[in-house]
Amino acid sequence: MQWISLVAAVGLCVAQGAASAQAWPAKPVKMIIPLAAGGATDKAARLVAQRLSVALGQQVVAENVTGASGSIALQRLAQAEPDGYTLGATANSLHTIAPHMGKLPYDAFSAFSFVGTYAAFDYVLITAPDAPYKNVAELVERARKNPGTVSYGSSGVGTGNHLAAALFGQLAQADLNSIPYRGGSPAILDVMAGRTDFMFDVVGGAIAQIEGGKVKALGVSGVKRHALLPGVPPIADSVPGYESGGWFALIGPARLPPAIVQRLNTELNRIQASAEFREQLAALGYEPLPGTPADAEKRLKAETLKWGEVIGKLPCTAVPERCATTQ
Repeated sequence: MQWISLVAAVGLCVAQGAASAQAWPAKPVKMIIPLAAGGATDKAARLVAQRLSVALGQQVVAENVTGASGSIALQRLAQAEPDGYTLGATANSLHTIAPHMGKLPYDAFSAFSFVGTYAAFDYVLITAPDAPYKNVAELVERARKNPGTVSYGSSGVGTGNHLAAALFGQLAQADLNSIPYRGGSPAILDVMAGRTDFMFDVVGGAIAQIEGGKVKALGVSGVKRHALLPGVPPIADSVPGYESGGWFALIGPARLPPAIVQRLNTELNRIQASAEFREQLAALGYEPLPGTPADAEKRLKAETLKWGEVIGKLPCTAVPERCATTQ
């Protein structure tokens, strides 16, 4: 009798869980965005939130939570109840790069449920308009002949464009001088003025300066030409094996009910199939990136290994935070 009662109790819990998932959402859903409001990343997340509100029949409320390079927001999400009412819009670098830079208050992989990806972007290598090199091959040649003298700017140590340039130097077998800034704006201003030799910037963010003649584009970071820059070749044409970029994903706390994950993933892919949504992403310099939760996890694991190897080869002077945690 006790065994029968136990089986019945387990069955009741499973049935209640399934019923709860089917009833979801019964109230507004919060979407935490670990980035400042107003930027292209925030705008893409809010596009998803708006369309999910329609698809789910409940308001999806976007909330920007900034600080500590995104870890404050992600810690709040990791500690939330896995009931589907607190989600997050995250960037790949917060899970594939950040763990290698220093200790985080959560596990960047196991603390979350990965619902699916919804946008991707490439970088473009830019220089001053009057820079002496006309293409990537000439830049690499100059860097090899003058070790440590060719400089690149970035938005800060451990950011996506910092690591994109670090990977570039490693694969090109060129000793480059890293100059981190506090944000992308001061970095690109020094590239325009010729105070630093080059930097990687998100295509969507750099397109206005490129079209305005304020900077020169030498190569894009994807394996193929970018729709916004059809005349700019992939860096891999000159540096074999080079590829870098970023993507955004919808996530929740760990142990999010599978039925909720599947519902969200289905709606996320349906949103990306919309021509209007694709046009809105393109205006921000992004491309859709549909797929399954398993696809997102596979991508995450592969890139975590990739960027871990890149960071591991950098000197302590380039990544002081990582070295401080290992001492």
